[in-house]
Amino acid sequence: MTAQVSSNGARCGVFLCQCGLKIAPKVDLPALEQMIREQLSPTHLETMPFPCMAPGMEGVKKAIRDNRLDRVLVAGCEPRIMLKKFQRNLREMGLEEEQVDMVNLRDHVALVHAGQPPAELAIKGSKLVAAEMAGLMATRTIAPQKVECKGPVMVLGGGMATYSAALELVRAGIDTIISVLSYDVEDEIRMLHERYPGERHFHGRLRKILQEVHESPHIRAISKGEVEKVMGNWGDYNVTFSAVGDQLPTTYKVGAIIAALDAEMLHQGPDFGHDGVRVLCHTELEEQIWVQGVPSHRLVFWINDIETNRPWDRLSFRSAWNLARNIRISNVKSQACILFNSRITVPLSTAERVQARALGIRLIQYDGNLRPTIQSGYITYNDLYDQIERELPWDQLVLSPLRDPGHESIRIAKILGIYTYEGQFLDREPQMVRPDEVGLGEKLLAGSSRRPCELQETLRQGRRVARLLIDLVKKARAGELYGARDTCLVDPSLCTGCGLCKEICDCGAILPVEGPGGGIPRAVDPMVCTGGGTCAASCPHLALNVQTRPLARREARAGALAHRLSDNEVMGYACSWGGAAAADHAGLQGLAYNPRFYLLRMRCIGELDPIIMGRAFLEGANSLLLLGCNPETCHHSYGLDHTWSRSLMLKKLLELSGLERDRISLAHGDLNDPLQLARTVDAFVSTIDRLGPINRNPSTQAKIQALYDTLHNARVRWVLGASLRRPWETSYPTDQRHAMDYDITLSDVITEEFCRTRITNLLKQEARLMHLGEVVEALKLEKKRAVECLKDLAGEGFISRTFKDAVPYYSLF
Repeated sequence: MTAQVSSNGARCGVFLCQCGLKIAPKVDLPALEQMIREQLSPTHLETMPFPCMAPGMEGVKKAIRDNRLDRVLVAGCEPRIMLKKFQRNLREMGLEEEQVDMVNLRDHVALVHAGQPPAELAIKGSKLVAAEMAGLMATRTIAPQKVECKGPVMVLGGGMATYSAALELVRAGIDTIISVLSYDVEDEIRMLHERYPGERHFHGRLRKILQEVHESPHIRAISKGEVEKVMGNWGDYNVTFSAVGDQLPTTYKVGAIIAALDAEMLHQGPDFGHDGVRVLCHTELEEQIWVQGVPSHRLVFWINDIETNRPWDRLSFRSAWNLARNIRISNVKSQACILFNSRITVPLSTAERVQARALGIRLIQYDGNLRPTIQSGYITYNDLYDQIERELPWDQLVLSPLRDPGHESIRIAKILGIYTYEGQFLDREPQMVRPDEVGLGEKLLAGSSRRPCELQETLRQGRRVARLLIDLVKKARAGELYGARDTCLVDPSLCTGCGLCKEICDCGAILPVEGPGGGIPRAVDPMVCTGGGTCAASCPHLALNVQTRPLARREARAGALAHRLSDNEVMGYACSWGGAAAADHAGLQGLAYNPRFYLLRMRCIGELDPIIMGRAFLEGANSLLLLGCNPETCHHSYGLDHTWSRSLMLKKLLELSGLERDRISLAHGDLNDPLQLARTVDAFVSTIDRLGPINRNPSTQAKIQALYDTLHNARVRWVLGASLRRPWETSYPTDQRHAMDYDITLSDVITEEFCRTRITNLLKQEARLMHLGEVVEALKLEKKRAVECLKDLAGEGFISRTFKDAVPYYSLF
């Protein structure tokens, strides 16, 4: 039989792994090899003991050379573990990661169905191989994205991390633009306490850092204007600052951006008697010391973070200690003590405790079950040891400051695409992806707006992100920096600039670019994108694709498997982090689930475009089981939530097609609970057995075709996408707690567009003039709905309407 060469010239080699005694005795590999050869006609087909071992890997490379293969499919064990090894080793043969794939023949076929006849398992294996091979053959190779760094580095925000980051950059010889609050070093030192109170002991070291930065020839400092917008991608940004006076806005072209953002210190307000004079917070006390000198009276520092439900008691204690120590050293006439809740762990070293005793600074612990009471000149507390109520006299009562991420820091973070939550600091858990799956790995963000911290930690953060950036800049300038391949790419010819993808994207990789109508968010930063794909699955106009897993590849895979399934077999998709991982472990642990279940692996269940689900039903699947991560544990933020919304839409379309909604379901898989996955699969297969196969008569098949076509409809996709949970949202339209109103809207839109699609498909099929009665009879529609759809379609120019004897007739152009 002639070897298969795809329309794009691809030549695929399939390698079957015996895997010792784990595949070969259980699966009839000679029969599997014969089926693959006869049905799929790969360019090369070979069975090996262990393709993953050194001799086997050399054999694969030899086959690539001898047969000029540009696609490789290995049917062996876990892709989660072994796929990267094959991709890495075969790169020297000129194969990129999208040209190499795996089927888990061991865990999803051999081990999990150990009691089944080997010939039957060979049939199952052939269907899974056919699906993955179809996907490979539909994939077009992509050129690596070389990333250049055009222009200097800019450090935005004016936080103190600006200086430690800038110092690292200029010492590496990198030109740097910094936005500062003041050009004067002493002014910066003078204002430090507004963000970092109690840091006077650090002034000398900080002054040297600031002076070295300002004196460097690689530094350009700017202090006028506010950041208005940032456009472009890593390596090529345009940063615009607002106009000052009669000047025009200023735009700087920079290669990379570091955000140095500091939090704000606020006072407690009237709840604790704050008046800014006698009862004040740390920043206000330090301002008084700058203006009036060190006080000579009694000061009580009350660490009341727990009483205000704030978790920053350690920082407040350290700040209070530093202030008290400075006051006592500077003025022996002063008295200072620190009053703190018994639930607080004292953050002082042994040497500092010794120093506290030497300076006469009392550390007083009170019973945290009773809140102290403030009186004029006294604060009453309950003694932790003897439970006696005691009074502590004061001339000034110093409360913990309230720490807030800061209005200006939040504003700049939003411009930079860093998602913010009201009242919360900017530090967030990064998306849980492998290091090789993202170029940058993290936001270049430093400062106490990220998370409240001491000045020393802020400076350390600045140094760390600068060192990370220095490595990237050096690689870029040497022509050795490439973006991750597993990222999204926008087709500008299809993008309308609706901005939906930018709102859905959690990694902040989609930034505006200049377009004819202004800023259009249609450029994906290859250094930031993590390739989750839920943004691509949301695009109303299909303008966004994951480069290594485009829609065409995933559709081909779905169609190839669905087309081969028997009437009693069930198809499923699983997230590689949750459901697929649980299926891997089920095989390893010798568990069993129904052998009529066929699983296709996905990186994230959120990248499952509704079109792929529709394609599966169109090509022959009777059902779909979607297995994602556990709730609120998605590795790509809210891919699971988005899949729930998309499966809901499929349920509605199945119902409109006269089919049962239960034919598609969303479930959760846990790597550590493969037994639950087995129960889930068996329960779903039982449900589908009860429903039976779809009766694919011409009428039903036409409805399924309309279902599939409706999933391409931009209006349907927009209404669905507009409802999906955004990264910053805790309440959203499809939230199950209040989804009724949205559900009604979605149902109306789907019903209308499904009807329009059925009419359009009918007119295309008939290729003749049809009057209203013929359309109603052929599609079994309500006359009123048919009239409305025909009128709208004709009015919008999608179909033609002509009149004969005052009777309207309809056709496609």
